[in-house]
Amino acid sequence: MIRVNIVAGILEGIHMADKITATDAARRFSEVLNQVRYQGAEFDIVRGKEVVARLVPAAPAGGVALDRLDELVRALPRLGPREAGHFARDIERGLARMRPDAVEWD
Repeated sequence: MIRVNIVAGILEGIHMADKITATDAARRFSEVLNQVRYQGAEFDIVRGKEVVARLVPAAPAGGVALDRLDELVRALPRLGPREAGHFARDIERGLARMRPDAVEWD
């Protein structure tokens, strides 16, 4: 029971692509493309038993869509207590070395 909950928690936020045959994708191309563009759908295109391509939304210019940020942050690996302490110390050291007059905000 515990394992199922852990796996469900890990898989939460991971979007699985729907499978579609190459023939069906060609026949319904406009509909499939609209689902990708407007609903964020992802499709694995299958020929025979092999996935030959994946149709996914284009990445926005210059980064990731804001509505996916929470999902991406949740998928990042978590730091253990020791690593978190080292990270906090590194940040503090970096901030101490910064010269406020040398930082450009433009």
